[in-house]
Amino acid sequence: MKLWRDFYDLMMPDLPGCPSAAADSALRQSAIAFFEQSLAWQGTHPDVSVAAGVAEYAFTPPADAVVHLIIHAALDGEKIALYPGEPSMGSMNRHGRKGAPAYILAEAASLMLVPAPAAPGTLSMTVAFKPSPASMGIVDGQFNEYREAIVHGALVRLMLSPKKPYSSTQLAQYHQQQFAIKTAAAGQRVARGYTRARLQTRIMARGIEPTIK
Repeated sequence: MKLWRDFYDLMMPDLPGCPSAAADSALRQSAIAFFEQSLAWQGTHPDVSVAAGVAEYAFTPPADAVVHLIIHAALDGEKIALYPGEPSMGSMNRHGRKGAPAYILAEAASLMLVPAPAAPGTLSMTVAFKPSPASMGIVDGQFNEYREAIVHGALVRLMLSPKKPYSSTQLAQYHQQQFAIKTAAAGQRVARGYTRARLQTRIMARGIEPTIK
């Protein structure tokens, strides 16, 4: 794993007098924004043992990570739709099996099957991850692939800080453009490698700053 300080060689020369705590915070928030927007960190979630009558289940992401988005979900091999809001009662059992969940909704820490399953089963998922608000860094592969994009995003945040030796609206605009370009490129690579329709899963990531626009 690479810690936030492993990014310093790319960014601290442009930030005279910047405290390491501020740099770490900016890098963490930039990494969160990058993986939210690009969906570049995807993986198979551990199978979830579903119990009859129980609708809500906690995610079990890797250390220093949270689930950002469900890409695909299936209960005992049967796909479950990803739903953006509260499903109507009239559309609950479109699978044709009494009590079979028709939808899956998600928050930052847990998911909900709608309606609650009538029988036990195994839920499998492919998900997109992002660093947690308390993460200490990212894994080596992500660092090697995406560190330039994450540094650009961090520099945007820091250079927009008022009355600092490194404050610069003009340079912040440049780094914002580079962050957007590199994030979009990463997202396009993901889209080419994993064909999917536009996702509509609802994610409410409490306690995380908005992504950089």
